[in-house]
Amino acid sequence: MIYHTYEIERITRLAFDAAMNRRKKVTLIDKANVLASSRLWRRVVTQIAQEYPDLELDFLFMDNAAMQVILNPSQFDVILTSNMFGDIISDEASVISGSLGLSPSASIGEKYAMFEPIHGSYPQAKGKNIANPMAAILSGAMMLEHWGWIEEADLVKQSIDHALKKGVVTEDIDSASSHTTSEVGEFISKLISQH
Repeated sequence: MIYHTYEIERITRLAFDAAMNRRKKVTLIDKANVLASSRLWRRVVTQIAQEYPDLELDFLFMDNAAMQVILNPSQFDVILTSNMFGDIISDEASVISGSLGLSPSASIGEKYAMFEPIHGSYPQAKGKNIANPMAAILSGAMMLEHWGWIEEADLVKQSIDHALKKGVVTEDIDSASSHTTSEVGEFISKLISQH
């Protein structure tokens, strides 16, 4: 877990900028009571937070954060953490949502960004029309947010919420569902195009 200050500064600014378009809250997950790298994270993040007076910043140790994600996931807005802790928390959070098929992700660099479902490819579903398209669609919403198109991203997310409420989902969400990948995608697409 070797980090340089400039690496932490870069990801911190991305997290803070993202939070400013959301609920203005960032939670730094670390293990500053044990790891020197986490103490560096806290120092750098706290310093940069002074540039964002409207932002709420809180801190959780990784073990407590793992519990809090289960007990009260809605307390979180943007989570900022190192790669290893991020891998752990994102996998845990994907289970809480009910399916990996609901979890978008982003890898954001200085010049380029890539948006994809957290699960990556799903070769076992090839040709079966059973894959949940929601994580891919939500990854598109993250891309829109990254470009600053917040209203458009919100429309995509609202359409996903509507599909979930109406039960237009693939079998990974509801084992009794007979909806296919295509049907779910078309339903969400129609909802978006109606606005």
